[in-house]
Amino acid sequence: MINNRRILRLKNNEHLPVIILAITIIFIIHFCNKHDERTANQYMMEDDEKGNPRLCPLYPSTLQGNGLLDMSSNMEWADIEQRIKYVQIGGIYSPSDCIPRQHLAIIIPFRNREYQLKILLRHLHPFLQRQKRSYRIFVVEPFGNGTFNKGLIMNIAFNHASKISAPVFNCFMFHDVDLIPENDYNVYECDKHGPRHLAPAVDELRYFLMYNDLIGGVLAVTKHQFMKANGWSNLYWGWGFEDDDMNHRLRHAGYRVSRPPNSVGRYKMIRHEKQVPAFNSSSYTFAGGVLISLSWTVISLLHLVVHRFKS
Repeated sequence: MINNRRILRLKNNEHLPVIILAITIIFIIHFCNKHDERTANQYMMEDDEKGNPRLCPLYPSTLQGNGLLDMSSNMEWADIEQRIKYVQIGGIYSPSDCIPRQHLAIIIPFRNREYQLKILLRHLHPFLQRQKRSYRIFVVEPFGNGTFNKGLIMNIAFNHASKISAPVFNCFMFHDVDLIPENDYNVYECDKHGPRHLAPAVDELRYFLMYNDLIGGVLAVTKHQFMKANGWSNLYWGWGFEDDDMNHRLRHAGYRVSRPPNSVGRYKMIRHEKQVPAFNSSSYTFAGGVLISLSWTVISLLHLVVHRFKS
């Protein structure tokens, strides 16, 4: 009798349709997210080298998950350097309590974004140190005031980093200056199975992957993967389109890009003025990558947080 009364009260509840609708929407969103993650090849990387106890773990105990981000940039470079510990001149760090899994060259293309760069470096160094990554950060800036060519300067940075012998970098990460990682379980490491796009969920895009071919923001590739794709195109002058071109190159080379789940590959975008769109953006090209001769001048600055050179 009591159960019948409860059922009758529930049926007469004016909020019942709203509750049912809310539950249905939550279920649909969850199902769509899981379906999208499967079609976008999204998964957590697995540690296939657990047998070596001296090797740094893929997911060390120092990880914190989602953390609070300080998006203010009213700090001088000297103050930022004081806050960042254990980093050697040139933006170099390696863990001392375990053997690094990989040596990362993190390449940040840069122009007139000092506001964003301060915020990124203030967060990226502690983020990578909690992951026990061995890394060096390269901030590459084109000389002069000519039209920006992001692909060209990233190719130059790759060539420069490839010539460094101590350590030999076996993972190259191309990182936009305006994206701040939120979750340190999004490990900065190359996947031996293929290129890895680490930024599928950006706050400005409501933390959803816009389309499955998107690889912009943060891309991790091995040297072999990068060379097989023939590098970035040098033909896009202005901002944009070089990422879609690179996705085309990677597919042409036989690779399928992987990603972390949206719940882990989360980034905050630091807002900035819209840039001039790229020229010559109507078609993809497989020529014009790093396998052509490039020339540049390197200028090293004595910042603990950066190693910077101009093309």
